[in-house]
Amino acid sequence: MHARRAQIPPKYSHMPMELMSVAAFIGGAVWSLLATQRFDAKGLDLQRDILKRGAQAQGRIVKVWRPPLMGSFPRVYFEFEPEGVAQTVRGCHVHRGAHEGFVASLPAVGTHVAVRYLPENPAQAVIAKLVSRWSR
Repeated sequence: MHARRAQIPPKYSHMPMELMSVAAFIGGAVWSLLATQRFDAKGLDLQRDILKRGAQAQGRIVKVWRPPLMGSFPRVYFEFEPEGVAQTVRGCHVHRGAHEGFVASLPAVGTHVAVRYLPENPAQAVIAKLVSRWSR
C-alpha cells in the first residue's frame, strides 16, 4: 500500500508568497522612514552650520512653495548679493521647522530677510530666522 500524501488546499498554497510580499513592503517602508529621518537630520545640521559660521547678507523672498505631499517641507526661494560677488545669487531654504507648526509664519514674497551663506560657496545659504534651533 502506498501512503497517501496530504494535499494543501489551493486557497492556502499562495500564503507564503503573500506573507513575503507584505514583509517586503513593511521592510521597505521602515527603511524609507529611517533613511528620510537621517537625510532630514543631515539637512538640519548643514543649515545650523551655515547659520553658525556663515557671512551675513540681506535678501528678498521671491517665491514660497508648499508641496502638496503630506510630510514634505516647504521651500522658500530668495535672492541676495554676497559680498565680493558681482551678481545676485538665488537660494532655496528648505523649511525643516514646518513639522513644528511654523508653516503659517513663513515670510511673504517681497519680504526682506537676513540671510547667512558660506563665503566659499554662496549657493549654500539659509534664511537665518527659519533655521530651527530647538529640535534635536
